[in-house]
Amino acid sequence: MDKMRNRFGRTHFRRSRDVDTKTRSLPFRRIYKQRSFPPTGREHCTHRSHNHGSQRREHVQHPFTPHNRQQSILPYIESQPNIMTHVLNMIVTDLQPLSLVEEEGFQRFVKALHPHSDISLSASLIRAELLHMYEQMRLKVQQEVSHAKDLVLSAEVWSSSKEASYLTVTCHFINKNWELTSYMLETAHLLGEHTPDNVHQQLLRISTEWEIMEKVQVVVINKEGMKKANPAVKWTYMPCFGHTLNKVVREAMDHPDWIGLLRKCRRIVAFFHQNSAAPRNVQLTQSPGVDWLPMLSMLDNISNQWPSISSVFMAKQMENIWLNEREREMLNRAVSALKVIRETVGEMGESGYSSASNIIPLCDALRSSLAQAQNNVAQRLAERCDHHIGSIRQNLWFTISTALDPRFKSSVLKNSDEKAVKAQIKGQMLKLARGAASRGYSRGGHGGEMNSEDFILQMYSKEKDMSRSQNPLQFWATREEFKQLAEVAHKYLTVVSTAVPVERITQQEKSQLFLNRRNGLELENVSMMLFLNSNREKIIKTEEKETLGLEKHQVSFTNPFQY
Repeated sequence: MDKMRNRFGRTHFRRSRDVDTKTRSLPFRRIYKQRSFPPTGREHCTHRSHNHGSQRREHVQHPFTPHNRQQSILPYIESQPNIMTHVLNMIVTDLQPLSLVEEEGFQRFVKALHPHSDISLSASLIRAELLHMYEQMRLKVQQEVSHAKDLVLSAEVWSSSKEASYLTVTCHFINKNWELTSYMLETAHLLGEHTPDNVHQQLLRISTEWEIMEKVQVVVINKEGMKKANPAVKWTYMPCFGHTLNKVVREAMDHPDWIGLLRKCRRIVAFFHQNSAAPRNVQLTQSPGVDWLPMLSMLDNISNQWPSISSVFMAKQMENIWLNEREREMLNRAVSALKVIRETVGEMGESGYSSASNIIPLCDALRSSLAQAQNNVAQRLAERCDHHIGSIRQNLWFTISTALDPRFKSSVLKNSDEKAVKAQIKGQMLKLARGAASRGYSRGGHGGEMNSEDFILQMYSKEKDMSRSQNPLQFWATREEFKQLAEVAHKYLTVVSTAVPVERITQQEKSQLFLNRRNGLELENVSMMLFLNSNREKIIKTEEKETLGLEKHQVSFTNPFQY
C-alpha cells in the first residue's frame, strides 16, 4: 500500500511539473507559431538537448576567451601613452615649438588618427614629457663622455630672431672602435654682451658640470678674440674654418662697388618676393647676412635668370634696380670666384664633423684654384686667404694632425717641415711612453742605433698615402705595428675643423631650414630641444650596436656540446 502511494505521488508530481512547464511555455509557442523562420538546424533537438546543442555549436564558432570582450578597446587604451611619445619625437626631430600641440588643426589630426582616444595634449604636458626624456638622455650621454679621453669641444655663438644670444657646445672624441663621435652638451643663454670673457666663463662652467675639465685639449669656436680671454687655461682655442671663410669673403667684398652691387641684388630678390604680379618662373633666394654660401646662391640665381629678370624690369621700367653691363660683369666674376670656394670646401664631406687634418690640403688647393681663376675677385679672395690662413702650417695641431692622417701625410712629411714635424711627433710618443712606464707598461725596442720612435716614424713615412675616400681612423685601428704611434694619432685626429656640422657650411637649403626652425624655439626649451635633436638617434644606434655585440659575445661562448 505504501509502495502504491509513493508511485502515485511521483507520477502526480511528474505530471504537475509537465503541466506547469507547458503552461509557462504556451504563450511563447503561440507567438512562434504565427511566424515563419528559416531552419536553424535545431528542429530535431528535444527540449532537454536543445540548449546544450546550441551551446556546443556557439562554443565551436566563437570560443570564449576572457579578452574577447575588450579586444576592440584595448588597442586604443594601450596607444594613449604612446601618442605622447610619438608626438614628442616628431617635435624634437623637426624642431617644432611645443605650442604646436595646442593648435586646432594638429588636434584634429591626432583625433583622426586615434578617434577612440580621449587623450588631451597641451604644451605643459608635452614639456613635462620633454623634461623626462631629456633627463634620461643626459644620463646616457654623460656615461658615454665619462669613458672618453682626448676630448675636443666645438662652440658656436649664435643669435636668434628674438635678439637672444646663445652658446652651443658639442663634445668630440674617438671611441673604442676608432669612430669619431660627437655629442651636444648644452646650449647656454648668454646674458648681456657675448664678449670673449663671458663665453670663456660659460665654457668653464659647462666643462665643470660635465666633469671633463681635465680631458679637454682643444676648443674650436666661431668667436674671435678667444685666445686673449684667459691665457692660463689648459685647452687651446682654435678658429672655426667655416667662420674664417666667411671673414675672408666679407673682407674681400668690403669695397664700395661690391657693397652697392650686393645691395642692389638684395633689392631685386625682395621685389620678386614681395610683388604678387611678378612672374612665378623667376626663383630667387635672399642673402640677408654676410655668409659666403647664401651670397653665392643669391648671386648665382640672379646671374642664371637675368634674361627673365631684365624682361620684367623693361616692361615695368624699373631702372633703379637694373644691373648695367659693368655690374653684370662684376656679378659673373664674383660667382666664378665663390664657386671655387664651394668646390674646394665640398671636399670636407657631406655631414657631421670633419677632422682638422684635411685643412692644410684644402687651403693649398684653394689658393691654387683662386690663382688660376684670373679675375680681380679671385685675387682679392686669395690675398685675404693668405692673410688669415697663410701661416696655418705653424700651428702644431694642424700640422701634426695632417701628418698623422694617412691620406694627407705627404703634404707635410715630404717638404721642408718634415724634420720639425717628426720631432714634435717623436716628443709626443716619448711623453706617452713615459706615462705608460709610470703605470708599469714596458716598451719594445728594435735594437741598433735607431730607437723605436724613429724606426716607427720611418716606417710610417714610407707608407703610401691612402685614398681620400678611405677612413683614416681604420688605418690606426688595424695596423698593429704602429700601435705606439696610434696613441698620438688618437689625440690629434680628434680635433675637428669647424664649430658646426659640415652640412651647415656646404648645403644652403639644409642650413637655412635648420636656422629657421632653431630660431622659432621657445627660450626655455632651446637647450633641451637641440640636445635631444642632436643626440637621441646617436644614443639609440649606440645601444643597438652594444646589444648586437653582446648577442655575438654570448653566441661565441655557447656550449659546443649542446644540440
